[in-house]
Amino acid sequence: MAEILSQSQIDELLNNLNSGDIDIKEIEVQEKKVKEYDFRSPKKITKETIKLLNGIYENYCRFLSSHLTSILRLSCDISIEQVEESIFHEYNNALNDYALMSMINVEYPDQTLSDNQIFMEVSMPLSFVIIDRLLGGSGQEYEYIRDFTDIELTILSNLFKQIIPQMGTSWESTSDIKTVYSKIETNPRFIQSVNYTDTVVILVLNVTLNHSVGKITICIPSNILDEIFKKISLKNSKKKDQNYDNQKEAIMHSIKASKLNVTGILGKAQASLGDVLNMQIGDVIILDKGISQNVDIDVDGEKWFEGKWGTKKNKGVIKISKIIH
Repeated sequence: MAEILSQSQIDELLNNLNSGDIDIKEIEVQEKKVKEYDFRSPKKITKETIKLLNGIYENYCRFLSSHLTSILRLSCDISIEQVEESIFHEYNNALNDYALMSMINVEYPDQTLSDNQIFMEVSMPLSFVIIDRLLGGSGQEYEYIRDFTDIELTILSNLFKQIIPQMGTSWESTSDIKTVYSKIETNPRFIQSVNYTDTVVILVLNVTLNHSVGKITICIPSNILDEIFKKISLKNSKKKDQNYDNQKEAIMHSIKASKLNVTGILGKAQASLGDVLNMQIGDVIILDKGISQNVDIDVDGEKWFEGKWGTKKNKGVIKISKIIH
């Protein structure tokens, strides 16, 4: 409920307005902040997933920083600028006609490949600095925008082959996936492994290489994330089932060590109390079973087996011939 002014507060406010101590333009009306939401393209990626990806690729940034520093002999610093959800056609349209994109296959623990691919795009100025340094130059920026030569693409392809497998290793705390280099694409308009309307997650990495600044963008289709999380939940479910089986086996093992009374019943007969009191040595009790019939074997008062009565080493034995329980 909004705050209600008392009469004295209203009088004081009117007096201040009349005297000029308060300008009416300075009085702001507080309005509720409304967050815009586009229902035509609803958000599919949760905040928890964004946070998870941020943590995974922070580890990857540390690897890239150390790896580029070692092979280029230049100080390199890489950090995550932003992680956001987008539509693939928006991401694709924002790229230049000349772009260096590495296509990355994702291999799951069951050795199946995803139908979609991850894309890593390296800005052209940064690419030419890397090429210049790998060829023995000082690592100066290249001012002209042009397509890459075959030799330059081969050099960059070898670099991608070194840094892409580590991307899968960065996922090891979450899932045992592998990231495998596929090929380089210099025209993003030719990419067909992802539908233009698919939801993707874009990670923008800031790269500071010596005195040059560039960007690396990583595009992950939501289908890949869905597949990873499904396999994680399936793995956890199997792990729970395995734990349940282990617990069940341990319980059964302890139960099997319990002592039970096993009783062989040759037969039964009914007699009056008077007959029982008058029984003498040598009396014969007629049972309800014939001599050729099976003997009942009770376990703690419950019938489990039937068998044949006999002797072995001067001891009475029962050979089990039928399992009841």
